[in-house]
Amino acid sequence: MIDMPEVPPAYEQVLTQKLIHCGLHHGGFTVKYERELQSVEIVIGQDAGAATKHFDCIREAAGHEIVTFENPELHQAYEDRVFKALRPKILADARAELERRGVLHSFPERSKFASDKLFAEALERQCGMKPGSFFVESQSGLIGQPKPGRQSKADEERTACLMAAIMYVSAKGEPFKFGFVGNEAIPSER
Repeated sequence: MIDMPEVPPAYEQVLTQKLIHCGLHHGGFTVKYERELQSVEIVIGQDAGAATKHFDCIREAAGHEIVTFENPELHQAYEDRVFKALRPKILADARAELERRGVLHSFPERSKFASDKLFAEALERQCGMKPGSFFVESQSGLIGQPKPGRQSKADEERTACLMAAIMYVSAKGEPFKFGFVGNEAIPSER
């Protein structure tokens, strides 16, 4: 991980003032640089008085910083609003990436597959992967599991293609449920 310089307190104060201008109550939220995240995190608590009417202003004030609501329902509603705003750009970027890679032609449609597993296998094939090499079934459902260790350049390219395909499917709003497992969850080979 690259150590980024910490954000000056003046920047945090500017963000705080912007959020107060949005209508949030001072003291009901925190604005703090988080070293582990290498970003400023804005945590909006119950006492901030935040409501859906504040979302657009909060998003504009926060810019690219991380926004977390302590209320899970409010957090999900905010994430949905942000995704909806970014959806056209995500869709255009993912589509362009898939076109650049030459895999947009005959792209699989979720509605034509009986299960998420079968659709996942079609996405893997579309990106030149062996079906079942990235997505696996677990007790909790379908998960994306990166290969342990260093990947070859070709495997990195196929994985990048699959990530673009996943973003494309998500931005199109196709129902495809899966989760991700990080490298820390993969048992080491001995």
